[in-house]
Amino acid sequence: MNVHLPAILLPLLLAHQGPPPASGPPGLVSVRGGRTRIGSTIAEVESLVRQRPELALAVAGEAPQFTLEVEDFLLMPTEVTNEQYLAFVRATGARPPRSWAVSALREGQRAFLDETARAEQSAGQDGLPPEFDPAAWWEAHWRKSAWEVPPAELTHPVVYVSYADAQRYARWAGLRLMTEFEFQRAGRGDSARTYPWGEDWDDRRFCQSLHAGRDASVPVGSFEGGASGGVYDLAGNVWEWTASPFDPYPGYKPLRVELKDRVVEAFGPFSSEQRVVVGGSFQMDKTGVRLAIRKYTDPTQSTSALGFRCAASPAPGLDAAQWIVSQDVAAAALGHDTEWSPRSAVVRRRWKSEAGESKVPGYRVVTGYEHLLACPVASLAASNPVELGALSARGGPVLVALVDLPFATSAPALAPGIHLVAWRRADAAAAVEKHQKNAAFESAGLEDLPGYHADADCYLFFDLDGTPRAAMPAAPIAFSREKPGRVELASDPATGDSVSYTLCVPSARTASKGFFVELTFRVGAGTLGTGWD
Repeated sequence: MNVHLPAILLPLLLAHQGPPPASGPPGLVSVRGGRTRIGSTIAEVESLVRQRPELALAVAGEAPQFTLEVEDFLLMPTEVTNEQYLAFVRATGARPPRSWAVSALREGQRAFLDETARAEQSAGQDGLPPEFDPAAWWEAHWRKSAWEVPPAELTHPVVYVSYADAQRYARWAGLRLMTEFEFQRAGRGDSARTYPWGEDWDDRRFCQSLHAGRDASVPVGSFEGGASGGVYDLAGNVWEWTASPFDPYPGYKPLRVELKDRVVEAFGPFSSEQRVVVGGSFQMDKTGVRLAIRKYTDPTQSTSALGFRCAASPAPGLDAAQWIVSQDVAAAALGHDTEWSPRSAVVRRRWKSEAGESKVPGYRVVTGYEHLLACPVASLAASNPVELGALSARGGPVLVALVDLPFATSAPALAPGIHLVAWRRADAAAAVEKHQKNAAFESAGLEDLPGYHADADCYLFFDLDGTPRAAMPAAPIAFSREKPGRVELASDPATGDSVSYTLCVPSARTASKGFFVELTFRVGAGTLGTGWD
């Protein structure tokens, strides 16, 4: 794509990453992928409705059962706990869940009722007073209110978190939300079992449900007998957000069950704007904590029985690159209509974590995450460097990659954050002038850009809104057989630290060959530090 012209739609050609490194996100366990039976059979759903017709709407979207190939993935062994979410709140200043503010809410309610009573008395009004809205009050007052995690609930699942809250935590921790299919894979494996532990049911042995005798959550990992493959609480305790929209399964048909005295009909209330929550909660009976249960939920909802857990892909950088492309770039002025290749992203990452209070195997509290990431475009519409140069000469800089930096760089001089990278041929300016001076190119103000030289090939760095920020000379772009990219870190007390990316951008016109983009960023000595995987 040329940065100042309407995007050229490029075909998607994904390059493959090498094997993931031995290290990875702390606090997750590996789940082997495979062919997974998703949902319930039509016969199972009909049987449930015959026994309890009132369940028709709740189970209508579970069928028909189908088989899906789920890739290997990593998954938290428990729901995200209060102490894990507390680390996020402390690090980012995010709004704490209102379950941490019992005293503040009580005082807020008292003040609200007193003020309402005075206003009504003054106006001489009778009738029912307006109701206190805890969610609205907390949204308006949390920044100036006291809060704390009840010490006895540090290892309980965090609740009163919306879908956006869960997404923000996941990204901060270098993770993502699981899909509903990964959830079912973790619970079922290669089977079609009803619960993570099988088919047996015991009111108090396997999970925290309505039958457990306590209308509240319990510490994560409280039911060892209910775990599956080192993953706990897939059934009960609290509902869990997934990244999946509430869409129908392949082959879906509206539910129609004939009973002795009537016919029960139900349509799945499908909407891509709704999100699937899974697993049931302490408020649900044994039917509501089955692995197949999928509840449609508005993303803004937050309740005392709704939490989440995080997942990750084994391929380093894939989750972060997909998030940047689908969220940050998709909403940007520049690059939003470009095809990207998150599977070809290169990354170095580091986490900080600590043990935490829970003793569940694999459990960790993430306290920080950073990455050095670069992601190439999916392909370039050229079959060799000469054609690539001609593409630049005709239309100006050619978008080739994006980079996400956790700190400022000195050469080129860039602020932390996401930057789009475009390549420009040395004679592109002359060619543009020959083509009657492309006004869009001139308006970019490249002549005054730090590091820009009209007579040299260069890389240009843009903000997502299209503002050019810096330039640096580019060595001749190599063109050869495709191979995975890489990231290299170097430290020198005399010259400073550096981060070097090599990215392979496939040719859309020559099979198995690609253009190699080389980018080096310099920072001050000691900036990089250690701990990168």
